[in-house]
Amino acid sequence: MKYVLDTNVFNRVLDKQFDLSSVQDATGLVASPVQLYELRSTPDETRRTELLQIFNSVTPDLEATALAFDIPGAGFDEANWGDDDRIQAVRNDLEKVKSKLNNWQDALIAGVALKYGYGLVTSDRLLADVAERHGITVRNI
Repeated sequence: MKYVLDTNVFNRVLDKQFDLSSVQDATGLVASPVQLYELRSTPDETRRTELLQIFNSVTPDLEATALAFDIPGAGFDEANWGDDDRIQAVRNDLEKVKSKLNNWQDALIAGVALKYGYGLVTSDRLLADVAERHGITVRNI
């Protein structure tokens, strides 16, 4: 099974709290442009550089998310039309549990797993719980 890497996974790898080799059953690692934009938005320049080095060393396959006009990495040339209903349901469930600024990004990341039948690796317990309720295989780290 391929696994989508949530943005926080790269932080855990950098902080030596997670080793990607522990996802031994992965047939591939996946990200979307959303994660790449989140990493590029890291305020601390040194940390941003290190996170992007980890991203590039992992070289995950990039899969497009659903279209979301106001989310970097999910715009016209980066996203797919027509994946809105299931992703909106994930976002709604995230909002019901806890309203956070990045719930839309989390829903888009989970949406990649939903669309392609991939698993999800995350350290976000809320996202993990909601993703599992939507039928996504989750590795919570």
